[in-house]
Order: sequence, then C-alpha cells, then structure tokens
Amino acid sequence: MSGILQEVDTMVQRARQALDVMKNFTQKQVDAITEAMSAAGAAAAGKLAEMAVAETGMGKVEDKAVKNYVASQVVYEQMKNEKSVGIIEEKNGVIHIAEPFGIVAAVTPTTNPTSTILSKALMSLKGRNVIIFAFHPRGQNCGAASARIMLDAAIAAGAPTDCIQWIKTPSIEATNILMRHPGIAIIIATGGGAMVKAAYSSGHPALGVGPGNVPVYVEKSADLSMAVNNIIASKTFDYGTLCLTEQSVIFDNPGTADQMLKLFKERGAFICDHEQKTKLEAIMFDKEKGVPSGQIVGQSPQKIAELAGFRIPGNIKLLMIPLKAIGHDDWMSHEKLSPVLGWYIANGKDEAINASVAVLEFGGAGHTAVAFSKDEKILEEYALRVPAGRVIWNQPSLHGVCGLTSGLSASLTLGCGARGGNITTENVSYKNLLNIKRVARRIREDA
Repeated sequence: MSGILQEVDTMVQRARQALDVMKNFTQKQVDAITEAMSAAGAAAAGKLAEMAVAETGMGKVEDKAVKNYVASQVVYEQMKNEKSVGIIEEKNGVIHIAEPFGIVAAVTPTTNPTSTILSKALMSLKGRNVIIFAFHPRGQNCGAASARIMLDAAIAAGAPTDCIQWIKTPSIEATNILMRHPGIAIIIATGGGAMVKAAYSSGHPALGVGPGNVPVYVEKSADLSMAVNNIIASKTFDYGTLCLTEQSVIFDNPGTADQMLKLFKERGAFICDHEQKTKLEAIMFDKEKGVPSGQIVGQSPQKIAELAGFRIPGNIKLLMIPLKAIGHDDWMSHEKLSPVLGWYIANGKDEAINASVAVLEFGGAGHTAVAFSKDEKILEEYALRVPAGRVIWNQPSLHGVCGLTSGLSASLTLGCGARGGNITTENVSYKNLLNIKRVARRIREDA
C-alpha cells in the first residue's frame, strides 16, 4: 500500500508543477495544444480501436474507431472557437473570468477504454487543467496508449511534461487513493455504480454518470421505417456497449408493433420466442448486483445466443425479446449493454408513456429517453413526463445524445442529475471543468 501511496503522491506533485505552468497559458497556447491533441487522437483512432477490442474482448473495431474519432475530432470541433481563458463573457454588467479547476482525477471504464480518455484529456486541457487517469484494469494497455498519444501531442505543442499522467499498475486501491488525495480538485468518474459512488464519497467535487436503461416510445403516427433504421443503427453500434443506446421499444398498440417487428425482422433482427427469452435471461444478468453480466456486454448476438444455448444465423444484427412487464417482474426490461432489445405493447399513449417512465425507474433514472412521432404535442408530453436528463426525438439515441444529429454537446460522460445521483444532467464538457470568477459592475445608482 505504501508504494501506491508514494506513486500517487508523486504524480500529484508533478501535476501541481504542470498546473502552475498551464495557469499562465494564453487562449492561443491552449488552442494550439488542443488542436494538436485532437489531430493525434483522430490519426490513431483505428489503432487504438484494435487495441481496445483485443484487450477487453468487447465491441467492434470499426465502431470503436468511430468513437475515438468523435472523442477527439468532434469534441474538439465543438470547443475550438470557444473561450476558456481569462474573460470569456460579459452580460448584465457581470464579467465572467475562466480559471482552471486544477488537478482532475479521471476514472475510465472497460466498455469505452480509449475514447473516454481522448475526450477527457481534451476537455481538461482546454480549461488549462491537468489530469491523472485511473484506467479500468481490463483496459490498462489501450488506455495508457491513448493517454500517451495525447500527452506526446500536447508536449510537442508546448504543454508541460506532466499535464497528463496515469497510474501504471491499476487496482481499486490505487484508484481510491487517487480520488481521495487532497491535491485533487475534481473527479470525473465514468464506470460502474460502485466506482461512481466512491468518487462522490471522496471528499472532492465529482462529475459522475449513471446506468442508461433507455426506453424508446414509437407512437402510432411515427415514420416506422425510419424508426427501425435509426434504432438498429444505434442499438447495434459497438455491440451495444454504450449506455446511451435503446434498451426497450414501447408500442402504444398491437398494429404498430406488428408492422415494426416485421420491419425489424426484414432488416436483421431475430425475434426470440419465450423459451429463448428464458434462456437469455438466465445468462444475461447479475441480479444480485443489478447489472448486466460481464460475459454478454459488448458481444455479438451470435455469441450471446450461443451462451444461452441456441443458434442464430450469422447475418443477424440484433436479438429482440418480448416483454411481459416492466421492472423486476421481467428482468429483460433492464439495461442490457448488448445487441439485445426488449419490446413491449402498451394500451394507448398514456400507458406507453407510463411504461417508458417505469423503464427508466428500473435502472436508468435521469439518463436518456427516446420517442418517435409526427405529433409534436405527444413528443412534448413525453418529454415532460419521463424522468430523463436527455430526451431524443425522431433520431437514433446514440447519434442524438452525442450531438451528431442534434445540438447537444459531443460527450462520452453523461450526467443523470438528481434522479441518477449526479450533480448535473448535462453532457459533460470542458465548461464543467472551469472555475468561473464573476466580477460585478455597479449598474444601479439608486440602491
């Protein structure tokens, strides 16, 4: 233990020295550093994706490469013209001055072991912060490679040597020591519930995430063909490792369900019967912990079916499961983190929205909800009623949440607000890593 304490303490001391340098950088210097980091991350997107799949055994190389590109290039494009140094705004006689938060401790997951690092490094340095990573043990090598690429690019563009660091030998003990170190200013925790809870218990400000049991309500007026294509594109991406993708489709009448299921089947879905559903449930969850089983997360539908004891054709993209209820009476309505999608038929709009609320409350409160409809009033009613921090209309959840088809900020760290035990509902960006000083002019003489 003493060796871990010494390692972390040394990293924090070096980070403090690097922070003293970063504090004095101009906006021009910061932007040159982040531009170089973005280019390096994008150039290495494919190589890092290959490393991530080889090390974790999760997901698809081509999709992880896209995530790496989004985490470096798209995140950068959204921040590159934004001010993050000195006076960044004046409104109503109040001058807003941006200062760095300080030393950031970042915990990263095995599901997204490279893209999370690329984006967090960029966000941190955009705000003149420095960052120390604690990688998931099953993503240590690809995580270190990602951090090294960003560090080398930053240094080449003028950043101090220790602006990005990482724990060399991963362990729960090392991560906890890092999070509790008095020199840490803020924690960004992306990972399992226990790790996020530990971050909030560290004594430091923390930005956490939550599980994403995302419901998607397909209302009877929706463009069903578009909805099917969008859901498949999102749900099958990287074999479902992203918590922001659809977990259960909810229909408000049998006719819409019949049409949609036919389209799903035509486009690559395998519609499971009740016997196959029972076999899948037996291998898909750790019900004591309330999480998906590690053996199915980010795996192909063929492998998941084989683990459950049945076979499906090689061209199948998605397994679809009939739901008899929402909640503990049907565990297949829980978050699945795999290319397995539940479907449920409600009796009308109100029951369908209630079912969407129940899905979120069964392990995804505060995260994301999706709806397809041509009726704006129904979409608005849905948005008002669901307990979600993000509500995505008529687009794939993945693409909408990440800002690819919407105006939301590109991010792989998604706050779930009070409902999810988080401090914010935002897509976390560099703005969450700024200390804002406010200078107030006198604007009234009669007070």
